[in-house]
Amino acid sequence: MRQKRKKNWTTLVYLRWFDSSITRGEVCLPEEACGILENESAGVFISEDKESITIAMDRCPKTGGLRCTLCVPKVNVRSIRRFQV
Repeated sequence: MRQKRKKNWTTLVYLRWFDSSITRGEVCLPEEACGILENESAGVFISEDKESITIAMDRCPKTGGLRCTLCVPKVNVRSIRRFQV
């Protein structure tokens, strides 16, 4: 009789979020310095609480090592989509 192998699911996350606009230091007009930036980010789900969500570009399942993490405050999140793979 064959045993069923327990699946270790990985959660991928797609975030739409916003941040302040930033100028590079050159002279600019006031309307060029105003507004917010809408962003899209995707990665491996790391953690989430009431205040923020953290994703990583890379994760090693064996060691738990992470690379290129992004922590976004929940007040800046427009939407979150999760995918089990």
